[in-house]
Amino acid sequence: MSDEPVSPERAVHIRLRARLAVVERAAWFGLVQAMRTQPAETEAYIASERARCAEGFAGAAWSRDLTAPERAMLAAEVDSGLADLLKDARDAV
Repeated sequence: MSDEPVSPERAVHIRLRARLAVVERAAWFGLVQAMRTQPAETEAYIASERARCAEGFAGAAWSRDLTAPERAMLAAEVDSGLADLLKDARDAV
C-alpha cells in the first residue's frame, strides 16, 4: 500500500462517494422493511415513482442544467435503477 497522501480533489470525490454509499444503504434498509411489511403498496409506490421520473425528466423542468439527451440518459438510468432495486428487494424478502 502506498503512503502517498490523498489529493484534495480526490478527497472530495471519495467523501461524496462515501456519502452516497451511506444513503444507499439506509435507503436499502427502508425498502426491504417496506417490502416485508407492505409489499403491494411498496411496489405500487415504486411504479408511480418510475412514471413520475419518466415524465419529469422528459421535460426541461427537472435537471435544467442537462441537455435533452442527457436528461433522457438520466431518466433511463433512474428507471433501470428503480426496476433493478425493486427486483433485488423482492429477492431479499
